[in-house]
Amino acid sequence: MSKFTIAGLVLWFSSGLLLGFQALKVFMNSGINSSGEMVWEKLALTDVIGKSHFDWIAGMPDGIVHNISQYIVNMPLYLLLFCVGILFLILGRLTSKL
Repeated sequence: MSKFTIAGLVLWFSSGLLLGFQALKVFMNSGINSSGEMVWEKLALTDVIGKSHFDWIAGMPDGIVHNISQYIVNMPLYLLLFCVGILFLILGRLTSKL
């Protein structure tokens, strides 16, 4: 196994663990609001690191790169970890053939 494959598997495991803990929080009644509806808390990269570290994105000119970078930092963290894990698994597969 290459380092890329191990990193991809670790990211997949982290994504599943994060998703499991968020689901557990919802099912343990701390994710239910006052009207009785279940609320799924969206944990994004900006919530973990802080919005101030991504102020440079607002300074970018509007365009596709601006939209993509803004989407990536605001997408759910478990989904981001899962997608980066897939990318590392593909890179590990490509580098093992060389």
